[in-house]
Amino acid sequence: MTNEIIHTIENILKMERVSFEDIKFLAGDASNRKYFIIKSQNIDRVLMYDDNPESLEKFVKISNLLSDKVTVPKIFLKLKENNILIIENFGKKKFSNIVNKTNQNSLYLLATDALIHVHKQKINYNLDFYDENKFTNESNLFFEWFLQEDSSLKDKSKQDFNNEFKSFINLLKNIPNVFIHRDYHVDNLFFIENKDKHFSCGWIDYQDALIGPCVYDLVSLTQDARIDVDNKLERKIINYYLESFGNIDPTEFEICYKVVAIQRHLKVLGIFKRLAVRDNKKNYLVHIPRVIKMLKKNLSSREFRKIFKILIPFLNYG
Repeated sequence: MTNEIIHTIENILKMERVSFEDIKFLAGDASNRKYFIIKSQNIDRVLMYDDNPESLEKFVKISNLLSDKVTVPKIFLKLKENNILIIENFGKKKFSNIVNKTNQNSLYLLATDALIHVHKQKINYNLDFYDENKFTNESNLFFEWFLQEDSSLKDKSKQDFNNEFKSFINLLKNIPNVFIHRDYHVDNLFFIENKDKHFSCGWIDYQDALIGPCVYDLVSLTQDARIDVDNKLERKIINYYLESFGNIDPTEFEICYKVVAIQRHLKVLGIFKRLAVRDNKKNYLVHIPRVIKMLKKNLSSREFRKIFKILIPFLNYG
């Protein structure tokens, strides 16, 4: 399949008279988006190929909005009709490739610095709002895909959960709404050399960005399905973020942080199971035990005891 796509891309580039010496597959992700390394005049750049034109359009739009606030890839060529972008190659220092016990604190605080800088900007991004319907629909992916029980049990559990969780979703109105990347984790962050301060943190994969609760990307960073983050570091990041803003109530922030964590983990469990069942992308299943562990940690807070009782029968995995 990858070879067929490369062949298609090569033909498109030749038709568009785009010179290149070589194209190699770089990576795919949970969507149908594919990334390739394209070599031209001995310079390696990244070619994005996405069969969703709206996704590419949004990537371009948000890149332009963010370009003077954080480090995002330069866009060298847009072939919108062919679903292709050629963008800057950030190199091999992706956080997930270089993070270790020695540098984890500094890398994660750098990523937090970048978020803080963006969250302090007063800008009209003209993005959709992460509203209650979207929030609920995403958490319901858990019931629709992760659960293997009969439909009547799934439907009742989903209804009970939504009834209980609604009041917690409403609490998100008590904290600021900001630009949220929505997939802010070590696989989408790069260490960029020769850049100052937060600009040394490079961002990719932000085309699904929305306006939503300020805790969202922090949760994505510190409660990552792919990598363990020490509880002390998570607490340090939360405190560091709160100290940067004098207008956020710490108590409200903490409860909203857990609400978003629960929602995000339920969504991720549903998506990972859907990828395995529907798309035969079974490599995501290896992360499920970590996600369940984090979900249980957040549900253990006293205020979520009713939700815990609804979900706990379904959280014995393996």
